[in-house]
Amino acid sequence: MQSLLSALGMLLAVLLVLAGAYAFTNWAGKNLGGFGSVLGGSGQIEVLDRAGVGKDQALLVVRAGQRYLLIGSCPAGMTLLAELTREEGENWKPSGPQAGAEGKRFTDFRALLGRLREKDND
Repeated sequence: MQSLLSALGMLLAVLLVLAGAYAFTNWAGKNLGGFGSVLGGSGQIEVLDRAGVGKDQALLVVRAGQRYLLIGSCPAGMTLLAELTREEGENWKPSGPQAGAEGKRFTDFRALLGRLREKDND
């Protein structure tokens, strides 16, 4: 009988902890603005395009406010590769599922990288 009461007590304790965790996450999501605002989810940062270039490596075109950035991403972190001109950024056409073939995404990045190389050579 003693072991049954002990097991029920442990089960009750676990259920109370789970219920408390659930209640806290609901409260935090409503009262603290959720994780979106903590991570800067104000709508000022947008990933316009992404192209994988290797295992766990990608190139990203990002709009941050009025600035457009080409960023390299890998497990070690992120690196700013170039800041695009406003014209280049505004003319960027994301090549997601609505744009069609995967090949277009790589063509856009090839063209962008070609223009950046030309700028570096000037």
